[in-house]
Amino acid sequence: MQTERLSIATRQALMLMLLTAVARVVLAGVLGLGVDESYEVVLSRVPSLSYFDHPPLSFWIAGGTARLTGSEARVLLRLPFILIFAGTTFLMFRLTARLYGERAGFLAALLLNLSPVFSISAGGWILPDGPLELAIVATAFCLTRILFVEPRPWRWWLLAGAATGLGLLSKYHAVFLPLGTLLFLLTRREARGWLGRPEPYAAAAVALLITTPVLLWNAQHNFASLRFQTGRATFHGLHPAALAQNLAGQLGYLLPWIGVPLLWLLVNGLRRGPRDAKSWLLSCLALGPIAVFTFVSLGGNPGLPHWPAPGYLLLFPLLGDAIARFERRGRYQHMLTRRLLVGAAGVFVLLVMIAATDVATGWVTRAAPSVFRRGDPSLEAMDWRDLDPELTRRGLLGRNGPVVVATSWIDAAKIGYALGPSRPVFCLSDDPRGFRYAFPPNALVGRDALLLLRLGGQSRLVDVVARYGQYFRSLEPADTIPIRR
Repeated sequence: MQTERLSIATRQALMLMLLTAVARVVLAGVLGLGVDESYEVVLSRVPSLSYFDHPPLSFWIAGGTARLTGSEARVLLRLPFILIFAGTTFLMFRLTARLYGERAGFLAALLLNLSPVFSISAGGWILPDGPLELAIVATAFCLTRILFVEPRPWRWWLLAGAATGLGLLSKYHAVFLPLGTLLFLLTRREARGWLGRPEPYAAAAVALLITTPVLLWNAQHNFASLRFQTGRATFHGLHPAALAQNLAGQLGYLLPWIGVPLLWLLVNGLRRGPRDAKSWLLSCLALGPIAVFTFVSLGGNPGLPHWPAPGYLLLFPLLGDAIARFERRGRYQHMLTRRLLVGAAGVFVLLVMIAATDVATGWVTRAAPSVFRRGDPSLEAMDWRDLDPELTRRGLLGRNGPVVVATSWIDAAKIGYALGPSRPVFCLSDDPRGFRYAFPPNALVGRDALLLLRLGGQSRLVDVVARYGQYFRSLEPADTIPIRR
């Protein structure tokens, strides 16, 4: 028997996994559920093959956790997603270590955890992004075994297909994985022979089989989910300002000192082309989401900055390699790298602390009210805990009381999580999202309803009566309930 100690870089990667997972558990107890998280929790109470906004995997995880534990405590519901990102961190280390060495692997995993769009939202929130990103890195890991290491590829092709299928079961972004793989196989002469072998097609069949629930749900609902997602790519002429807004948002979510180098490395990888097989594979897999969700914004809709994020994920191995090569140049470069990494970590921790304390207290809004004239985004990370006890105290949530109705899917999500799983919340809106299918409004016919809506801004009582009065025999105003930090 021979025993071997783990390498320094492996021990560092494991320590990084542990420390960041613990930090995310603490953060999960501090921050309330965001709008999208509340939405997923509420809809996951109704089991379904798939859902309107996204494929079902993240909904299944949240709903399964709630049923197994008998609780919807936010830390419990977020815990599986925290563990999933811990797996993504270590797999990123192993993927990069295989391609460029263990020091590069640790640096790639570290920088992944210093990027807000990955470390905060995908790293521990109840969203499709966490499972998707684990599937992306797992697929790339399998492909590197097939293309650069493994002489017996059947197992790794099937695993790549399974990982891609889980990605498609998480978020539609995963469609870029087979497209990126096909681009690599078509453009690199040494890899083109795979197109004449059965393994890639078997992998595609496995991915399609795993995605069957999504296809069945869409077929049963007139492809509502696919039409909704593809319909967001609107074109209203050329709008450079929207493109600039999109790029600025991407770099803000990544942090500029990480986002700019990642974009530069992508450009370099595309410039070198197929002659550098490793960087070309990563660039082919990264290109689709970044290019599509960036240039679609030129049509006038800036989109959301996290949409291209799955593409940036597979550029981190290139960044880890670039930094590892830089610090090997000499003692000065090594010292400078350490200082820059410590500085990046310090800034990231400071930004997280500012955001977390602002959600809890609102001090940033009070200190700079002019910045938040259009609204305070930290309010969306509050759980509306005052709602249930106050409605119960007023006798409005009795066993035979009225059903609860919201006027937007955002409010329905926050109200639904606050009131718990025993009370369904209906959404009467032109844009009810998944509430239309989970809680169909025709179940309201003949029943009394408690209509809850946010006051302030442009919401006025006379507008509510004019908008909703036609759907009820009578409408009478009740009182207000304050929601406090």
